[in-house]
Amino acid sequence: MKQVIATIATLILVGCASSAAPRYFNGAYYMVGDASCVQGRPLSNTRIMCADKKGNDTGYRDAMSYEQMQMYQIQMAQQQMQMQQFNQSMQELGQTFQNAAQQIQQQSQSWTPPQVQPISPYGSGITTYRQVGNTWMGSNGSSCQVVGQSIICSDGKRCQLVGQNLICN
Repeated sequence: MKQVIATIATLILVGCASSAAPRYFNGAYYMVGDASCVQGRPLSNTRIMCADKKGNDTGYRDAMSYEQMQMYQIQMAQQQMQMQQFNQSMQELGQTFQNAAQQIQQQSQSWTPPQVQPISPYGSGITTYRQVGNTWMGSNGSSCQVVGQSIICSDGKRCQLVGQNLICN
C-alpha cells in the first residue's frame, strides 16, 4: 500500500514547472515542483520526502500552514497585479509610439518643398534677382530698393514681391 501511495504521490508532484508551487496531496498542500522536489513520497501525514528528477532524495518538506497558503496567495495576487500594470504600461507605450509614427507620417505627407526663384541661364534676356539685406541685386547689374509698397530698380523697373519671387515689369 505504501508503494502505491508513493507512486501516486510521484505522479501528482511531477510537473513541468521549474519553480515551486503549492500542490494538494494526501489532505495537505506542499511546495513542490522545483528542481529539488520534482517527486515525493509521504513520510507522515504532514511531511514528504522530496527527490530530484534522477530520484535522489533531496530532503523533506512539511505541509504548508494556513498562514503560508494565505501569504502565497497574496504574493501571487500581487504578481498578477504587477503584470497587469506592466502590460497596461507597455500598451500605453506602444500607443504613444504608434501616435508619434502617425504624426510623423502626416507631417511628411503635408510637407511641401520651398518655392525658389528659377535661375535663368545667362543670355536669355531674363533678369534674376537676389536679396542682399534690404537691396535686391539683379543679374543685369541693376539694384533695387524698397520704397513704400513697391520695389524700384536702378534700370527703371517696378517690382513686387510675390511669395518668395520678385516680379518686375
